[in-house]
Order: sequence, then structure tokens, then C-alpha cells
Amino acid sequence: MVILMKERISESGVIEDRELAEYYSLMAKRHMRIPCQRVLSRIEAKGIEKGKALDVGTGPGIFPIYLSKALPEIRFKAIDLSPVMVDIALKNAIEASVSDRIDFQVGSAYSLPCEDHSLDLLLCINTLHHLDRPIMFFNEVARVLREGGAFVIVDFHRDASFIWIGLFDLFWKIFFGRHPKARKGFIESVNSSYTLEECRAFLNQSKLTNGKLYTRTIEMWVESIPTQDRR
Repeated sequence: MVILMKERISESGVIEDRELAEYYSLMAKRHMRIPCQRVLSRIEAKGIEKGKALDVGTGPGIFPIYLSKALPEIRFKAIDLSPVMVDIALKNAIEASVSDRIDFQVGSAYSLPCEDHSLDLLLCINTLHHLDRPIMFFNEVARVLREGGAFVIVDFHRDASFIWIGLFDLFWKIFFGRHPKARKGFIESVNSSYTLEECRAFLNQSKLTNGKLYTRTIEMWVESIPTQDRR
């Protein structure tokens, strides 16, 4: 049996509805601890304990806030296209007493607000599917990371098993789908995501040369390879 892959349906990454943004922020604070721990484990595995970091597509700021507590010697900059989300993220950081460690600002993945080769760490969690020009983003990642700098990029992939997609969509509706505008959010994000083959092609065409791509259920992870592990 041949399963035909759905064409990608682009999803906007800008949330302008404050009520919806506040809802996503509340749900993220309640339910995103485990994803934050998983990202932290990958950063620790790369030996990154201090320096400058950037979170691209930060949303309500859950990841840099969590990581700033766990890794207090890292100074984060965190960007999002949505001024509403940036405002909420700043309030969340103040509430968590880490606002002095994170600089939240409106910014684009296609023009990262960092000097060349200035970052020790770059994160992009569940944002790649919002980007219609991923090669341009990957080129920006290559530009801003210093030699030996690390990156962790996580997103869904459109060619995940329909069983996993159905299961995670059920979880989404239970934990995040109580707001009517959020109920279809997971499926819309998956439909907007790239396949593994597409992402590999983007990486091969970009200047980001030291990455590996692997999958975890519905997710694909793109990570830098530690210098000592490169062949």
C-alpha cells in the first residue's frame, strides 16, 4: 500500500490575539516541564554551561526561563515575531525572577539580532514549521554561532506515523485544546512541518555543516555535533 504524503500547508507564526497568547502561555507553564528538561539534557551533553545564547521563536519564553534557572551563567536573548508574545514572555521572566538574564525582543529568524560568530548556543523549539525559508534560517544559524558553538533545533515532521500523530493530537486536545482557537493547533502545526527528507535537503543546501538529524516519535531534532565526535 502506498501512503501519499500531504502537501505542506504553511502556518503563520505570529499570534496577535492576546487572549489566545495568554492561554498558550498558561498551558505552557503547566505542561512544558518535560520538554524543557529534554532540551536541557542535550545542552548539558554538549558541555555548554556559560556564554551567550539565543532562543528563536520563543513564544511565552518558557524554554529560556527554565534554562536560565538551570544554567545561570548563560545569558539569553530571546526573539519572536509577535510583540504580544514578547510582552507575555517578559512578564513570565519577571514572575520567575530571571528577567535580568534574558533579553526579550521582537525579531526575525531570517535576520538574527546577533553579531557574526558571537553565540555559544542557539535554540529553536517548535518554530521551524513556521518558516517558509528554512535555508535562510540555517544560514543565519551558521553565521551567528562561534566556532565550536552548539545548536538544538526541534520541530515536528510531517511524515511521522499517523498513529503517533493521532495519539499526540489527542493529548493536545486534552491539555491545550480547551480554547476553541487552539483545538486544531497541533494538527495545523504538523501539516505545516517539513518531512525528514525535506529538512535534510535544506541542511545540505545551507552553510550549517556540522549538524545531525534524528527523530523521536513525532519530532525531528537537528543538533550540532560536538567537535570531538566529528569525523
